[in-house]
Amino acid sequence: MLRTISIVALLGTFTDLSASQDFDELVTPFFESHCIKCHGDKKQKGDVRLDHLETDFSRPEIAVAWQDISDMLIIGDMPPEEEERPDSTALSEIIDAIDTRLRSAAKQQGHGGRIEIRRLSHSALDNTVKDLLGIDLRLSANLPADPELDGFNNLAVTLDANPEMVLKLQNNAQIIAKRSIVSGPDVRENRIYTLGTIGHGNNVEERDDFIVTSSSRDRKHVMWPTGFSAPQNGLYRIRIEGYVRDFRTELESKGIEYTYLSDRYEKSLKQRERRKEGEPGLISIVSIQASEARHMDAASVPGRRVGYAYIGDRVESQIVDVRLQKGENIMIHYASAAVLNQSPTARVQGKEMLVADLLHVKAIEVSGPEIDSWPPPAHQKLLGSSKTKNESIADFLLQAFRRPVPENTVRNFEQLYSTGIKQGLTEEESMRNVVEGALCSPRFLFNYDRGTGNDAWALANRLSYFLWNSMPDRELLKLAEKGQLLKPKTIRKQVMRMLADERMERFALDFTGQWLGLKDIELMRPDPKLYEDYDPLLESLMRQESEQFFIHVLNKNLPIASFLDSEFVMINERLSKHYEIEGVKGDRFRRVSLEKDSKRGGLLGQASILKLTSNGTRTSPVVRGVWILENILGDPPSPPPADVEPIEPDVRGSKTIYEMLSKHREIETCADCHQSIDPWGFGLEHFDAIGAYRKNYRNKKPVYAKGSVPGGSFDGAEDMKQVLLDRSDQFTRTLTEKLFTYALGHPLTFSERIVADDIAAENLAQKDGLKDLLVAICASPLFRSEMYHTEVAQK
Repeated sequence: MLRTISIVALLGTFTDLSASQDFDELVTPFFESHCIKCHGDKKQKGDVRLDHLETDFSRPEIAVAWQDISDMLIIGDMPPEEEERPDSTALSEIIDAIDTRLRSAAKQQGHGGRIEIRRLSHSALDNTVKDLLGIDLRLSANLPADPELDGFNNLAVTLDANPEMVLKLQNNAQIIAKRSIVSGPDVRENRIYTLGTIGHGNNVEERDDFIVTSSSRDRKHVMWPTGFSAPQNGLYRIRIEGYVRDFRTELESKGIEYTYLSDRYEKSLKQRERRKEGEPGLISIVSIQASEARHMDAASVPGRRVGYAYIGDRVESQIVDVRLQKGENIMIHYASAAVLNQSPTARVQGKEMLVADLLHVKAIEVSGPEIDSWPPPAHQKLLGSSKTKNESIADFLLQAFRRPVPENTVRNFEQLYSTGIKQGLTEEESMRNVVEGALCSPRFLFNYDRGTGNDAWALANRLSYFLWNSMPDRELLKLAEKGQLLKPKTIRKQVMRMLADERMERFALDFTGQWLGLKDIELMRPDPKLYEDYDPLLESLMRQESEQFFIHVLNKNLPIASFLDSEFVMINERLSKHYEIEGVKGDRFRRVSLEKDSKRGGLLGQASILKLTSNGTRTSPVVRGVWILENILGDPPSPPPADVEPIEPDVRGSKTIYEMLSKHREIETCADCHQSIDPWGFGLEHFDAIGAYRKNYRNKKPVYAKGSVPGGSFDGAEDMKQVLLDRSDQFTRTLTEKLFTYALGHPLTFSERIVADDIAAENLAQKDGLKDLLVAICASPLFRSEMYHTEVAQK
């Protein structure tokens, strides 16, 4: 990865003078012939200066600079194609020489980049609470966001525990303890609401067994389950039974006349554009305070949008899981309906009724909150077990802290419980103090990892928070207790077991959220006037497609190059319509084979990536190019100069993106970077800002999708993917390094990158798959923390 470097002559001590002299004698003539012209004292393209670059590889910053140079030489980005290319033999000698010096320096490097203590990320905290206590409540609720570094938000260097966070966390822990240690009547309940128990605004109609609404404008047009109030915070399952149908079209098809009571609607509503045949309607679920579930005139729909569902033109049930706070109810809002100021009431065969695009709801079912059992699992383990209270507390702490707990710490928690009893608290109240104290303890919030290579408990945590994003299960802890987990054979067996567990999906969702940036897909919503087909549920499905694609590649152990191009997609019916792929029915994601001339396949044909790399009005070849360089090729460009003005949007649509970007290519300080960025972005120009395929821009001008990069030229995404496939080694290195960064919780040092790159090369040479790569990572000395007790492979 080429980083911005500005290295001038510095006084240094060489650990091996003769080796440095030989290296200088080989490198200096090569640099003078091919590099100094653009990276010397007169010019420093990309802020890189090589005429006085030191060769003391024992200094990490120098080694990283040489590693970046080697990367650029290997992939052919330097020297640029317009300059005289070096002889392949001479180039290989330089690359081999740099690699030899890097491996020699890595062999002598110390502890590396590991930080011995790392706080759990928000998602890891929540998953751990669910696995430990059997209750789906968020310890991370309202906490300050986890900071990011290079797209990752689970790195030790950024994860702290500041006073604001600790205060909010204590409040969350108190609530969770109260909900986890509780008896009495089961709060979980299935509640079904139908005609008579479904409340609604005054402009909603009761028709046969259905509640019918016609507008998305305000509170007069919504419905809700009468009397429901969430008994506590948690995850609830909502089932909506009904259908959508345009009553105008139905009446007209039967030859039945209708006349709107409103003259304005009579003139306009009959001609208004209608939902396409077969296109589902979008339902929005909004959380509100239970006391607010009532009709209000001209009041906007309040509350939080907590879920969405598509519903078709035949009676069906749609299920949505939503997170509610104690005391909240829900409102059902027909988001696809027209925004009508008044009800579209018409006279039909002597009756007055709503005539428009209508949502018909027959039943609303609310079940929850989601708790594994009743009383909750934590209550049963701590107060319902045959063990003594002290034995139960000790066992609980071992699981919560994920390693042996010092005796004095166990005694402190035992005393916390017994003191509560002595002060008159009930057993439940006293045990809640124990649970609350455990959730606030640094031993719960942090993983301790000295990287000694012989700490089986640390390895158990490293494995579980990598592959499950949660705590180790009893099998891992048992193997750690016996010391058997330190054996590579045992690790491989456990990795295969863990990847077959459904908790693996937590890793898939968390890693892709960070690597691909899927966690940010809600940012920069497309302009609804320009992209009428876009809605929040489609946005969610876009993200799910990329997640399910990753899971499929992992489960089937497909080659790493599948991310660059594939003969299939993972979609459901709604996405198939967005992609204009026929024959897909239903909400379930499934593997769908592509036609030979399909424009989809791989990550770069997925709407999530294409939407992420656009803004709300148009595509952005620069953003898309940077995304490919950072996440696919591992070669992030330098940040733009501070004095360069951003491109002004062409609101009239008279210019193409290529014409607008030509401004930057004319600026010398911008031209070098844009020469490497823009081609990759233009290769995706046939996809608009929400990932739909197009041949022309809105101004009818043909899409410009050409590019030229070291190693090939292309016209469109299909050609570009072939160029990327020729760089499969570079992509495999990038993915392997990002997996290691995520797994270890720190950016890789130059010596750690050598280990990662060797594993990537082996995976490619053996034609192994993604599952093989994860096994190799977990079994490696670097992951097992034995790297600094064994030698880095020398070549």
